[in-house]
This record gives sequence, structure tokens and C-alpha cells, in this order.
Amino acid sequence: MKRLQVDINEQEYAWIKDYAECHDISVAKLLGAFCQDLSYSNRRGGSDESDLAHQWADRQLWDCR
Repeated sequence: MKRLQVDINEQEYAWIKDYAECHDISVAKLLGAFCQDLSYSNRRGGSDESDLAHQWADRQLWDCR
């Protein structure tokens, strides 16, 4: 397992924490699930989730195709 440090402000963390709690999951598990989908992990949510994670990343961050 790897641990990551994520730089977000207090307001962003509060929103993510509220969202995670509303769905009965920890912030770490929420962000970990997204990373698993983005990395095509064998622990991912499924092909649709991975496709959506990649679509988001391609729009927001980079296009490395």
C-alpha cells in the first residue's frame, strides 16, 4: 500500500468529508476508490467507473493518447 498526501483547502476537505459521510465511507476510501478506477485496478468499481474516471482526467488534467 502507498500513502498519498493531497493538498486541498479546508472548504474542499469539508465538502468531501460530508459527501463521504453521507455515503457511509471514509474520505480515504472515497479517494482510494477513484484512484482504483483511474488505474484500472483489479479492485476497481467496474469498466464504466474506470471509463468515467479516465474521461474526467482527460478533460481536466491531460490527454496522453
